[in-house]
Amino acid sequence: YNRHTTISNCVFKWIGDTAMAAWGYTDDTTDNGIRGWDGTAGNFPRWTTIRNNLVSEIGLWEKQSSAWFQAKAMQTRLVDNIFFNGPRAGINFNDGFGGGNAIVG
Repeated sequence: YNRHTTISNCVFKWIGDTAMAAWGYTDDTTDNGIRGWDGTAGNFPRWTTIRNNLVSEIGLWEKQSSAWFQAKAMQTRLVDNIFFNGPRAGINFNDGFGGGNAIVG
């Protein structure tokens, strides 16, 4: 899985679905989910930076889309982005896995 990925200075317009996403994997099946997510294997994105992007007119086909979506990812920084004209929340932290996320600017 990616570490220290940066997506910066991009324009996403007229996209049918989510503009940017990070999605990891955790072991939640070995014990039938009794203990919840197990991220000890480290199979998830960390330290992603989303900076100075413009996202608008997204979700033309998929109404559950966002400018930024993450699930089973942690320590993401969203800095000085502009997100508007989407079908739902511009930023979606799906499950809060790991924490350490920051929205700045």
